[in-house]
Amino acid sequence: MNFSKKGMVGVVLALLLAGLMPVVYAQESEDEYHDVLCEVERDREMTLTLSQSSGLPGSTITAEMSITLIEGDRPRGWRDAGFAWTDGHTIIGDWVIVSVVDGAGNPFAGYGTWSVPAGETLTGYATATLTVPNVEPGSTLHVMVCVGHPHGPGDMHWYDFTVESFMVVPETILGGIGVVAALLGATLLYARRGI
Repeated sequence: MNFSKKGMVGVVLALLLAGLMPVVYAQESEDEYHDVLCEVERDREMTLTLSQSSGLPGSTITAEMSITLIEGDRPRGWRDAGFAWTDGHTIIGDWVIVSVVDGAGNPFAGYGTWSVPAGETLTGYATATLTVPNVEPGSTLHVMVCVGHPHGPGDMHWYDFTVESFMVVPETILGGIGVVAALLGATLLYARRGI
């Protein structure tokens, strides 16, 4: 009898711990998901801007990225920027890979083994055109940029984006037409009563 109580306590404790596992996983930060998607190895000053923060599925937006390299960084290791849509866990669609260039338009790929000298910085830029994926209207996605070549130096940044409904504009127009029609109808009824 005493053993069965201990055994029961052990089973209850095991079930409680098993039940807590999904809660701990669900609270894992989004940063960790993005890190896994991007394999970030180095942290550099980085910006990402979008031409708009919401849009319809199938429409296009422009994403612009800049990254500042520091002393000792080799630009060639940061030669590519990959832009992608993500729901925070997986990539939606394909990566859009573009070359990173300096302020004069020179590709980082052409820098060879040159490194940024002591006390200096070098900023790289990349621009991509992205097509809004066909997902459920109202979904919040992220536009992510990952800079660097596979398994080399890397950094990433992301920006929230809301996918709009195809009916956003028509609903507004139809609502306005409905109000005008109701006012005209009321005016006609009032005019008939006056005759």
